[in-house]
Amino acid sequence: MRGFVALAFVLALASPVQAQLVTDAGKDARLHFGPLDVTPRLALHDIGIDTNVFNQSLTPQKDLTTTLTTGANAWLRAGRGYFSSRTYADIVYFQKAASQRSFNINQEGRVDVDLIRFVPRAGFAFLNTRQRPNAEFDTRVQQRHVSAFGGVGIPVGLKGKLDAEFWQQTFDYSSGTFGDDEVAWALNRRSTATTMSASVELTPLTTLIMRTEARRDRFDYAVRRNSNSFRLMPGLQFRPDALISGTAFVGFRQFRTPSPTVPDFSGVVAAVELKFIAVDMFRIVGQVSRDVDYSLDLEDSFFISTTAGVEVTQAVGLFWDVVGRVRRSLLDYQKTIDAFGRTDRAWQTGVGIGRRIGTDIRAGVDVDYVTRHSVLRSRAFDGFKVGGSVTYGY
Repeated sequence: MRGFVALAFVLALASPVQAQLVTDAGKDARLHFGPLDVTPRLALHDIGIDTNVFNQSLTPQKDLTTTLTTGANAWLRAGRGYFSSRTYADIVYFQKAASQRSFNINQEGRVDVDLIRFVPRAGFAFLNTRQRPNAEFDTRVQQRHVSAFGGVGIPVGLKGKLDAEFWQQTFDYSSGTFGDDEVAWALNRRSTATTMSASVELTPLTTLIMRTEARRDRFDYAVRRNSNSFRLMPGLQFRPDALISGTAFVGFRQFRTPSPTVPDFSGVVAAVELKFIAVDMFRIVGQVSRDVDYSLDLEDSFFISTTAGVEVTQAVGLFWDVVGRVRRSLLDYQKTIDAFGRTDRAWQTGVGIGRRIGTDIRAGVDVDYVTRHSVLRSRAFDGFKVGGSVTYGY
């Protein structure tokens, strides 16, 4: 990392013209108070019925549920400093399943200091929630994640940028009233990651990025899961005002553990999220992700999660829209000394209809069907989710 930063400084000092690193993201905010820009958000969603609250295979339980989400994005410029934050809070309610009710909060913040030839930054993230951590989980578990990072961005010429960042994260599943000792034993860990990237603007709307990451995971209890991994992810970033916007990264990850009972992994990983909008009448959002994730089952240790999905929205007249979506997920469990390999398959399909009220408010109704197939009977389930929503600022 030191060599990377030293090279970046040399290139930056040699560059006659500097690329812009600190963008004024707050200029599109809904509210402006001098140097402070704020976009508030409010949503009442999932107002309806969940026919399988606990994802059970034999005796599904139906319940009325709703979720209230409130939050705000904020930006503040003070001299050469640029502060940004993202705050979200959820209140999840179930009529009968009182044990599934929760209050969740997510807080992120960062500061960038524009020193012209380089831009140091630092930030944090805090998540305290009681939701399913990943597609494997059937029960909601309380979890607390704390992250801190520091980094530096260095422009190279008019269109290039070099970047380095260091992260520290803790994952705790035992805190609070609804912490779970079994989950904590399997998943409590500390992670550190060093990322480096180089980017160049190919066109005014497209940027080519080469990103690398070295990561260390150290578990509090299940130490045989300790791992070191390296990721190489080339990709493209498309500006929001492009015909196709979003990011598309496809690369390679090498995942190694010191335990002879836990298999290693080397293969393709991906993180793709692209959006196509045609004259504000038709929109397609596609997502593809593939990566390593840790399993709750100590014998399985980890699995390769692959998910692909698409959502299509068609405007009908000036105020109405209809939505269709489908998502396919594969959980590919690796064979170990203690367990046979297997692949669980999940589908989610849904439709919805919504109406715009002004420019910021949307009311809608959605119906989704979710099913998961597995050779383990206890892992298979299906169920419907029928609910309405009212959103502001989304």
